[in-house]
Amino acid sequence: MWIIAISAVSGNLVVIISRQCKKDNNTSNDNEINKVQTTLITNLAVSDLLMVVYLIIILSVDMHYRGRYTQFEWGWKRSPLCSFAGAIATLSGQSSVFTLMLLSIDRAINIAYPFSTIRLSCKSCRIIIGIAWVCWIVLSFLPVVANVWYYEVTWNYFGENYYGVKSVCLALPLSKSHWPGWEYAFATCIGFNSLGFIIIAVSYVIIFVSIKRSSAGANRKRRRKKDIKLAVKIGFLIFTDFCCWFPIVLMAIGAELDWWTLPVEIYVFSAMFIIPINSSVNPYLYTIIDCCFTCLSKDKKPNVANTNRTRLVAVKQLQEMRPRNTDR
Repeated sequence: MWIIAISAVSGNLVVIISRQCKKDNNTSNDNEINKVQTTLITNLAVSDLLMVVYLIIILSVDMHYRGRYTQFEWGWKRSPLCSFAGAIATLSGQSSVFTLMLLSIDRAINIAYPFSTIRLSCKSCRIIIGIAWVCWIVLSFLPVVANVWYYEVTWNYFGENYYGVKSVCLALPLSKSHWPGWEYAFATCIGFNSLGFIIIAVSYVIIFVSIKRSSAGANRKRRRKKDIKLAVKIGFLIFTDFCCWFPIVLMAIGAELDWWTLPVEIYVFSAMFIIPINSSVNPYLYTIIDCCFTCLSKDKKPNVANTNRTRLVAVKQLQEMRPRNTDR
């Protein structure tokens, strides 16, 4: 697990630094789309880093209490650090899905409606991301704040131990047993993720339909190829995120409908491996795909020297043919 945490930290930091350097070098007006993508990819890397913070907290506590956890279990679950770790993990997961939603919608608009004036600019993208972060910080830390107020106010919807229901400090509704605030956990975790992936799926259906209906034209074709290339790269990120969250959504819905009863080990495995692995894989996956597309585009570039040489030969042949036509 420490390998996952270290690789996620290094990978996401490299993505953030490289994207910022690349963004500073973009000066032409044609790079507005790349700037929006850079902002969103950087935001995704920051979200993944927050998941690493959660993972490091849980791993450190596991090392500290190893061999004597049962003596401190009650205190750990009700500690502020456990609540903070759960809020950070929730914030990371939801902001990550929201960023992928924005990436998908942006690609769909650029490919399906290339001449539309309604699209994400760098400024509007930052405003939307800023508002989204404020909303998710409030939603993620509301159970923590309510837990503090619980001792002074009679309102106790979240109870005194919302994130500390399990030892991994994550409010995943993977069982039929309903703790205080389980509806809130189901709505923010399962409901929002399901809605997010539905929006992403619709966006990519629009993209594929638009590609099939695309008309010819050199300039438009060149621009469309670039947009499709970006959509494919983002599609790989969405696929890995879907592979991590879909089993959790399926397990939660099945447990709520009483289709199955999941053991405690599944809960721990989901919180410690399935969710964090996505934060570790994303930066490397995007970098590898980016390099592959760059190499392919280089291979497909025409050889300028050979093209010029062919043109010179053709001109010489025409010049040689002209005197013969005049002699006749």
